[in-house]
Amino acid sequence: MAANKKPRKAYRPKPIAANPLAIAIHNAAKPAAQDRAQVLGYLRTAAKALREGVATEYQWSIVAGSASVALAIERQGVVRGLKDHLTSIERTLQQIYDRAILQGNGRWIRVTLRFNEIDALHDLVDLHTFQMDQLGRAEFLRAIDTAQKNTIAQGHGVAVVRDLERMAA
Repeated sequence: MAANKKPRKAYRPKPIAANPLAIAIHNAAKPAAQDRAQVLGYLRTAAKALREGVATEYQWSIVAGSASVALAIERQGVVRGLKDHLTSIERTLQQIYDRAILQGNGRWIRVTLRFNEIDALHDLVDLHTFQMDQLGRAEFLRAIDTAQKNTIAQGHGVAVVRDLERMAA
């Protein structure tokens, strides 16, 4: 072997030619109507089950998660002026959960809602629908990430389901 062999060059990936304008337009665009309808459909179905007194704990968590995302949207500053309403709705959802756990001796049982709790669910669906109509794709994804981090910081579990291929299209 030769003693004067040159050392190998370090690997450097080739630069990617990104189109910043296309990326900005993609992120500023509103989520597809199908995506918004799917997200709001889950919320409406879960809120309806809660109002009817047949909701599972999973359906309650969908509604509570939507309230957390709505508060994260409020904190972003994209849609302002809803903080008091959303915190009131979040407190109401916590009262529903506490009552269901208390009556079930530590297990979730279906509870009958009071009229103010039913009104709070209607308000949440209306306010979240309004917020979703105002948001761009990147703002919505950032709100989901923020709500997820806040929930984890409070010591609760989080399950986020995304269809990344459709969100990227």
